[in-house]
Amino acid sequence: MRNQPALAVAGSAFLFACGGAVAPAAGTGTGGALPPSGTAFSLIEDGDMVMECDGVVHRFDLHGTGQLLVGDRVAGDTPTTVVTTESEQLTGYDAELGTVTVSERGPAAGEFVAPGVGRAFPAAESFAQDVAVAMDHSPCDNGQPAVYASKSAFALLNTDLTSFPPKNAVYLLAEPVELVDVTNPSAASFTLTSFPVTVTQAP
Repeated sequence: MRNQPALAVAGSAFLFACGGAVAPAAGTGTGGALPPSGTAFSLIEDGDMVMECDGVVHRFDLHGTGQLLVGDRVAGDTPTTVVTTESEQLTGYDAELGTVTVSERGPAAGEFVAPGVGRAFPAAESFAQDVAVAMDHSPCDNGQPAVYASKSAFALLNTDLTSFPPKNAVYLLAEPVELVDVTNPSAASFTLTSFPVTVTQAP
């Protein structure tokens, strides 16, 4: 299995640059302490994926599950913890694409950035993604079944997280992501332009 540590290595600068988050006053937020290193928990996810290929936009809902693992603290002035997306499996449907499945290709490391020492919330979190998107009919491949994959891990961001594990927290795509045909990388690619995902800890 592949591990993608790049998002964690980037440190808090990545999250705060993308989201413009500023450390709030003490006492705000509702979440309590971050779970200890080694804690794993399951998620329920509801997403809205927007993809474009050859100038045609496809938008569809996705529903499914995932799993996060709380990792080690990262040395530095800002309290930062590695949070790894261990797995993810979402399913949706588009009239032209048919059934679409989105799955995590391997563990991808994001990060949880607290506003200050002794204050966990409101926090910023990068929900790391390294996905394969399979569809019944690809307009980029003459309507044939196809699988597209991200070239590397990317982040969905929430810069105002008030609890962790998340509860109805919305994560947003920071910038467009190119998805390449797995069997023919030189073929036309999809561009993931929007991917808001609502995430809640599974009961």
